[in-house]
Amino acid sequence: MTRPAETLAAPTTRGERSRRQRLERWWLVLVVGWSVLRIIAVWQWLEQYGVHPVVYALVDLGSSVPYAIASARTVGALIDRRYRHAARWGLLAVSCYVAPDVYILASGRQMPWAVYIVVAAVAVATGSLALATGRKEVTDGRERAAVDAGPP
Repeated sequence: MTRPAETLAAPTTRGERSRRQRLERWWLVLVVGWSVLRIIAVWQWLEQYGVHPVVYALVDLGSSVPYAIASARTVGALIDRRYRHAARWGLLAVSCYVAPDVYILASGRQMPWAVYIVVAAVAVATGSLALATGRKEVTDGRERAAVDAGPP
């Protein structure tokens, strides 16, 4: 049996749907841009340690698009209190988020410890930023929904 909170529909106003689609597109552009920067860094600094830049580019670009979509939809589902949808999208987002770093760690050979530290630090920093931004979006989105709904 579905709980009442799970039956809430996606955003009902055209403005909210449009806003979410616009934000999702911008998020996609930012994520792919970050992916390109990471590819350049890998090509520059990690090829010598066995990290094949073309394979890395395929992994990173191939996971950045689903990550961007899944993370944006996780936030939307959390705003709407659709927790099962949020969990599904969130699982996909996390899997796609870690895929490029897993490739680096799995394919790299005799990398200096500094590489491991930098990869971990960047992953933690960008992950923390994404979580903090997502949390703020959920809070703001719920406040917008409450205002749009009017008094109880």
